[in-house]
Amino acid sequence: MDEIKEMFKEQWRIAVCVIGVGMALVGYLFVQAQAEPSHLTEPVFVSETVESEVFASDGREIVVDIKGEVRIPGIYHLPEGARLYELIQKAGGVTDTALETAVNLAQILQDQQMIVIPHEDEAETSADVHNGQSDLGEAANPLIDLNQADLTQLQTLPGIGAKKAEAIIQYREEHGFFKVIDDLTNVTGIGDKTFESLKELITVG
Repeated sequence: MDEIKEMFKEQWRIAVCVIGVGMALVGYLFVQAQAEPSHLTEPVFVSETVESEVFASDGREIVVDIKGEVRIPGIYHLPEGARLYELIQKAGGVTDTALETAVNLAQILQDQQMIVIPHEDEAETSADVHNGQSDLGEAANPLIDLNQADLTQLQTLPGIGAKKAEAIIQYREEHGFFKVIDDLTNVTGIGDKTFESLKELITVG
């Protein structure tokens, strides 16, 4: 009888040990499971440098020819939407004899455009003041260059409103520079009658 009791006690001890080891193992696994998510929840930062470089590579360029009174005349590549003063800076600036007041430095440049910076001597004709009565009605305004004029300048011409000015610039962008002033009649909305009223006021550079 005593042997049976001792056997039961031994089995009980073994069962308690097994249960204890099992609980310890479960506790260890639980602690490990709680610690692992911290590695998964770390924030991931996306560099903005790559994104900015992608957008920067989409920039379009225009090619413009500048002549006349600049220090380094020639053909220049500029970003689309660049203005005349930026082109002049790339060309080394104007010379000491340039008539800078004759150009619009804020003018937005167009692809394939040619810019001529005039010499100061070219202002003499328009600056002359005559005392004779027959000269009082003569206009001293320079001719409008169809290849360089912007929307505002084109609208100073008689009969040219915003829509016709836009049509002239659109024609210039699609077909290139006007070769002769008569090409103006190829623009939609400008007929022979309108051209007759403009031909003494326009030129092509």
